[in-house]
Amino acid sequence: MIDYWMWDQMGRGNHPLDVIIDQMGGPDSVAEMTGRRGRVVRRCHTLTPSYELRDSDSNGGMDSLNVRERNAFMEGRKLVAIISDAASTGISLHADLRAANQRRRIHLTVELPWSADKAVQQLGRSHRSNQSSGPLYKLLTTNLGGERRFAAAVARRLQSLGALTKGDRRAATGADLTEFNFDTPYGRGALRAMYHAISTRQLVQGVSLSKVTQENFDFAQFNAIMQESLVLMGMVDADAIRAGIPVKEKEAGDVGRFLNRILGLAVQKQNLAFSYFTESLETAINSAKKEGRYNEGLLDITAASVQIVGEPRQVFKEVNTGTCTTKHVVLSVDRGMSWERAKTRAEHHSGPHDGFYASKRETRGKKLYILATQKDTSTHLFKVARPNTGVSYFDEEKAELFAKYVPISKETAEKHWKEQYAHAESRCIHGPHCKNGPTCSVGSRCYKLHLLCGGIVTLMSHLETVLTRNAASFHLSKVESSIRVVRVELDDGERVVGIRYPELLIPMAERMLQEQKLVETLSQSQLSVVNGQVMRISNTTPPTINHSTVEPATLVNQKSLARALKPPVTIRNFFQSVTKTESKAERGLVAETEGKESSFSALSAEADGGSAVNESSEAANSNKFTSNIPPSFSSDRGSSFSQNRKRISLSNLPNAKAPKRQRQSNIMASFAAVTKKEENKKFKAAMCPICGKEFEKGLSNQALNDHIDNCIIE
Repeated sequence: MIDYWMWDQMGRGNHPLDVIIDQMGGPDSVAEMTGRRGRVVRRCHTLTPSYELRDSDSNGGMDSLNVRERNAFMEGRKLVAIISDAASTGISLHADLRAANQRRRIHLTVELPWSADKAVQQLGRSHRSNQSSGPLYKLLTTNLGGERRFAAAVARRLQSLGALTKGDRRAATGADLTEFNFDTPYGRGALRAMYHAISTRQLVQGVSLSKVTQENFDFAQFNAIMQESLVLMGMVDADAIRAGIPVKEKEAGDVGRFLNRILGLAVQKQNLAFSYFTESLETAINSAKKEGRYNEGLLDITAASVQIVGEPRQVFKEVNTGTCTTKHVVLSVDRGMSWERAKTRAEHHSGPHDGFYASKRETRGKKLYILATQKDTSTHLFKVARPNTGVSYFDEEKAELFAKYVPISKETAEKHWKEQYAHAESRCIHGPHCKNGPTCSVGSRCYKLHLLCGGIVTLMSHLETVLTRNAASFHLSKVESSIRVVRVELDDGERVVGIRYPELLIPMAERMLQEQKLVETLSQSQLSVVNGQVMRISNTTPPTINHSTVEPATLVNQKSLARALKPPVTIRNFFQSVTKTESKAERGLVAETEGKESSFSALSAEADGGSAVNESSEAANSNKFTSNIPPSFSSDRGSSFSQNRKRISLSNLPNAKAPKRQRQSNIMASFAAVTKKEENKKFKAAMCPICGKEFEKGLSNQALNDHIDNCIIE
């Protein structure tokens, strides 16, 4: 109970946190862990409240002050703690067994944060390990429609973490947060229906107007307010809403955006929009319950005929112990709809658009035929039944139905319906050239369903591992690649519940479990602890498990081989200079010449021991090498080959010093060499190419041309 006299004394404009602290006993009884530096405090009930600094009695900063407040709470000197975002992370306030204050925590969240992660951080302050008891959470919300957005975010995150949800054995009270989670398939469907009804100036079927508006508005006034709200929320333009254009399909099912946008509306419009949405959601859930498809996470197989094929086979015998067994059940499911059932269904629906339809386009050379019936709770959604798959789980929009199909008479549909029903008995929709072969059941009327029933809880992790590893290699479909709990009723009334699992992976799962159990048995039977000593009790040789596989030899990659055999790069061969003007043919010729001069190097090495190489032999070798040089290189590269030969012979001599490497020129030296070369061209005397006469400096080009012409004529 808030003392309103104290509220008047402190001033209605002051922070409500000061009033809460005063009602809880004042700063001496309440540990405040916030970022505030000051607060309004009333030291005596009869005195006027005054403003005081929080750190007036301390010399430390704000962090050290919050730490002292935290220690006072954990030691039991203060039994109430108030925290804000400033202390919502990195602090522990749980009933720690090492702390003096081990009372059970009651955590009240007065203001839900915007982010679900931040809410989890705040809730984690009082719920940690090594605690004597778990906390009791109380999330406070108002009846304002926009505030449900925060509760929805927190509820969805807590449900994803598996905390405080219905059926959780770890929860203290088994609280159910599903009523705050609106971002579900039913919530998205209800939001689409609400947007469509507002745009077309209609009321969602099954929704009571008096319950939404509390009998304060008629339908015309209520729909005008809702259309204005959609414009203010930015969901649709004003001109578009007047023309009856609905909200974009991309945004129509975004529940989070709807809850965010209504925060910008006035309180009255917030409550009306949110109340309309919740009533539409409740109508959708009630309709799903009537149709028998409300259970989420549990797949109900509805078909014309479901029968067991053969006797259930027991699997995982070596793993299961005691009376717990696992059986492999094979079901034959016929999900088609015969012409008699389709005609009976059409007779029970007499709407203006109910009836048989044929597709406008042909699929693999044939048209498709369906039976469309309008839903009782909607004006634009239709239920579609096909001869090969029966009644579809998904609803068809009215616009899409008219865009893809055209209505036909019952007499025209009878012949084609029976043909399609008989053709799809054991054939998929892809035709005879399906890449998956006879195992494909897409669009087929009859198919086999493999279930694992009985003791499967302890095997779930192994089954999921085998399925994840082999889904891609066996080209499993999206439906077959996921484990789903299935509930089905047989023709004789018996019910079967199990998990859907591919048949070809069951032997692999059995082999994996057998190997794991064998390894565990061997590890336990080899060693035993007797009187504190580890002794071997089994001398038998354990059976060997061959996990190795022999793979065929792989062809050698020539590129990788060349890279592996290439000599490593060293500082000597990396900086080896190569003349730019030297072509590839010349470099190859130089390498060949250097190889042939190895004999000459050997002779030079022997000369150092006392025998000299005479000049005639050197000349002979020189003639031998130059005889292999093409004529085009003999004149231009003669000096180059001579220098190379001398360099090689000297380098191979035992006592010869390595020649000094030429200093590498920099860019400025290169520029200077080019400039000097240009200057030499200017000072070089011009000469007639015919007669060889040197021309005088400064002679004009005309005179040069005339002289050359005369030489040619003569």
